[in-house]
Amino acid sequence: MSAHLRLSPFDIYIDPLLDLQDPRLRELLAYWNGKRAGRAMPARADVSPAEIVSHLPSVFLIGAEPPAVAPSHFYVRLMGTALNELFAADFTGQTIGERLPEKTAAALAKVLGVVCELRRPLRVHGHAAFDEAHGSMEVEAIFLPLSLGGASVEMAMGELVRRASA
Repeated sequence: MSAHLRLSPFDIYIDPLLDLQDPRLRELLAYWNGKRAGRAMPARADVSPAEIVSHLPSVFLIGAEPPAVAPSHFYVRLMGTALNELFAADFTGQTIGERLPEKTAAALAKVLGVVCELRRPLRVHGHAAFDEAHGSMEVEAIFLPLSLGGASVEMAMGELVRRASA
């Protein structure tokens, strides 16, 4: 039995065991773990863009407003240039519900809600279509909780990468 949970009706899976396949995502997780310094999660102030320059094109920051359960509770604070190209849009400053189709926004809100509730990283992987021009592609992402210095999750930092087909 697989430990991966399918996000119906999508061909996307949640992997709570963090079996990261892409070395870039493993590197970002190691960076995040180093910044935790024994805490449940690092604070946003602990993360320096200068220390993760090679990741910036595919990095995102999503703010979380309590109770962090609906698409309107999550807003995009930063979206890397590679993600802007992938989505054929820049969502910065908007909630995920404003820019994504309803079912997609609801699924993403579930993932982000779990990250906020459990205060731990999650891996997501599978096939997704972001716009008609790109078609379906294999992707892998990691979602990493960040606080503003407290115990609650104030935002999620993550990275989304396109994977080469096997």
